[in-house]
Amino acid sequence: MSRSYPESAPNIAALASAIADPTRVMICTSLLDGRAWTMTELSRALAIPMSSTSEHVSMLIDRGVLAERRQGRHRYVQLASADIADWLEHTGALADGRIESGPSLAAKTRDRHLLEARTCYRHIAGRLGVQIFAALTAREWIDETVTMTAAGRESIAEAWGIDVPTAPPSSRPVTRSCLDWTERRTHLGGWLGDELCREFLERTWIVRRRNSRALTLTPSGRDRLDWILATEVTQL
Repeated sequence: MSRSYPESAPNIAALASAIADPTRVMICTSLLDGRAWTMTELSRALAIPMSSTSEHVSMLIDRGVLAERRQGRHRYVQLASADIADWLEHTGALADGRIESGPSLAAKTRDRHLLEARTCYRHIAGRLGVQIFAALTAREWIDETVTMTAAGRESIAEAWGIDVPTAPPSSRPVTRSCLDWTERRTHLGGWLGDELCREFLERTWIVRRRNSRALTLTPSGRDRLDWILATEVTQL
């Protein structure tokens, strides 16, 4: 007996097969920093031959996981959308939140940095991201439905100079919960998550680590965000 599938059904198998390979997973997780990378940068960062990198990237583009951008002679790739980034982060959390370290001290240090703070596309993830979400909910700036409250909107404008809109400024929600890959708890996504990351980078409270999506909390950041770092994380 043959099976028939409705044409409107999403091709989940095709999308899942796109990352059913360790090399393609490494490429995708590298691009979770939200930036566009060249083939050369990916090849060097992941120690993968250029021919193999190009082959894997082409498949990811074909399946809609990555998007290609060309500027002059250079070919850049990045994650196709914030939804793809959220899907990858959720998949990592559901699969296994542990990051396996290599045998070298450098590899273990790199893993520790990713656990502490990193970008999940354009917002903050890792322990720092989870602490930010916990602090906002503890102060009731975000309610149990992950919706910005009136008090939260006023407080965020006062604390960080961010005017939070009452309606989504784009197709993305203002606030969104994102299951953290390594912490297995919620960090903040959506428009506000992006804005907080941008604002903290601009104020140099956090800085990017070279050739990594790991973030470093600076001394001034620790001073200005001490109330966030002191918040107990209890939510899932």
